[in-house]
Amino acid sequence: MGTRFRLFAQSPFVGFGTEPEIVAVSSPPGSVGAGPSDGRMFVIEPVGKKWPYGMNRGPLGTPFVYLPQWRGPRLAPALPDDDGNFDYLEPDMPGFAAAHAFGSARFTLDVWENYLGEEVDWHFRDDFDRLEISILPQWDNARFGYGFLEIGSQFEKDGSVLPFALDFDIIAHEVGHAFIFSILGVPDENAEFPEYGGFHESFSDCVSLIAEMHFPSVIDQVLDETSGNLYLSNRIARFSEFPGNRQIRDANNTRTMDDFVDGYRNEHDLSEPLTGAIFDILADIFQESLVDRGLISREVEQLAEDVEFGGAESAELQHAFDSAYADDSEGFAQALADARDVMGAYLAETLWDLDPDFLDYGDVADVLLAVDERETDGRYGDIIERNFERRGIGVVCAGPRFEPKQQGSLPSQRAVLPRDRFWLPRMSYRERFVLSESINRNV
Repeated sequence: MGTRFRLFAQSPFVGFGTEPEIVAVSSPPGSVGAGPSDGRMFVIEPVGKKWPYGMNRGPLGTPFVYLPQWRGPRLAPALPDDDGNFDYLEPDMPGFAAAHAFGSARFTLDVWENYLGEEVDWHFRDDFDRLEISILPQWDNARFGYGFLEIGSQFEKDGSVLPFALDFDIIAHEVGHAFIFSILGVPDENAEFPEYGGFHESFSDCVSLIAEMHFPSVIDQVLDETSGNLYLSNRIARFSEFPGNRQIRDANNTRTMDDFVDGYRNEHDLSEPLTGAIFDILADIFQESLVDRGLISREVEQLAEDVEFGGAESAELQHAFDSAYADDSEGFAQALADARDVMGAYLAETLWDLDPDFLDYGDVADVLLAVDERETDGRYGDIIERNFERRGIGVVCAGPRFEPKQQGSLPSQRAVLPRDRFWLPRMSYRERFVLSESINRNV
């Protein structure tokens, strides 16, 4: 009964034959207007916007705060049909990218607010009523920040441009940052550990992973690829795929905290041990569900654990999974959906219970164990402990950033606030004039 959109569940950049799927989000028909837009967010495609939102530098190098809302010209908005839906839009039609961006963000909110148990207030609500989703195709990034979710493009060596507005993974990941800012918040001054930034990236990757698993086609594809052996390369483990077998990150990775004990270069790399542990927990809960349903034996489950850490040949395991999946593919799909919902609910409860001050991955492990004890009397405690220990989480902490921010460098763009303009150096009259001319030329 919701508003319909066409969304790419799988990246449209990895090959031919990928088609968007029709989904219905929770917004009642008629409640989403031109843009698309509703009471919580709106999409624009600005014309002539030179800078992404956040902290930028003026014509003479002085930093300045640049935040919504954009008041300049914009492309014509995507319009609903007579029934209030947007699924009439095809990928080659004007307005499809805007509708896809809105639908992806709304779909992710629907999935995760169900796990979180309530509608999440934007952390910028004191200054902005709604989230501005801005499509900036000439920008080589995507970012959620104070009042905005800005979406750029991937620029390939062959000259092609791959718009992030069509990439569900990237949009869902950025919405994940919104949950962290709204629920967990930011550490007090001098109370931020390196792993807070890594947690931001890892949790946001998990938001994308779990949301994507709510497309039935994704569950079917993953199981067809793997027969339930999730340690084979598969769709839910790969974030934001691009041509040439490239992806931004892989949840099915082997990174441990030992890789970062001397330090780290960026939060995305540092996130991988935590994301890998969570993916392993998801896979193990799925296997437990298969055992409980009588779809695989305890011996096959034990063999899967041995193979995960190099203790057995994988051909025997794959044969066992192939045979079991062929016997009851629907049972496998139900088991994977159950594991998805356990992991989503546990991560949501963990986010509510964490404290941002001095946060490290050991805190995440401790809270996740407490959630399991509270929800199921510790049913998955051994799985959670085992997978965090194997990653060195709770044993080893990350060292400092290898390349600390230099004096005068810009702060984290996600965390820029309106009040930050008060501590910035004052621009000269000339620079203010040139900057004003540059902005007002498009307003």
